[in-house]
Amino acid sequence: MIWLTEKERLTLAVLGALALLGLGMLIWQQRRPPLTVEVGPMPPYAQWEALLSEAKQIDLNHATAEELERLPEVGPSLAQRIVEYRNANGPFSKPEDLRNVSGIGPKTVDALQEYVTVR
Repeated sequence: MIWLTEKERLTLAVLGALALLGLGMLIWQQRRPPLTVEVGPMPPYAQWEALLSEAKQIDLNHATAEELERLPEVGPSLAQRIVEYRNANGPFSKPEDLRNVSGIGPKTVDALQEYVTVR
């Protein structure tokens, strides 16, 4: 009969436990169901992201002067000129048409690009 020291018995016990753990993990990996990706409706957080980005933009053809004043670099008088231009010349066809409004130049149009839309 083989006599083992305390340290050798502890080492064999740890190795046996690790072998059992490895065997259990191997069996678990083989039995778990495959990973599937379902295509379905847009998750709620994606809908909120879309709504937030849409809410960030102001429609030039429907905004009031008060709504236009919320835009960067647009004060009360410029907002009123935008509304007056729209009423006199019809709806904007693209955001760049703001350049036709008196007092708006290329820098202002560039600053407003991410905040305005035309629907």
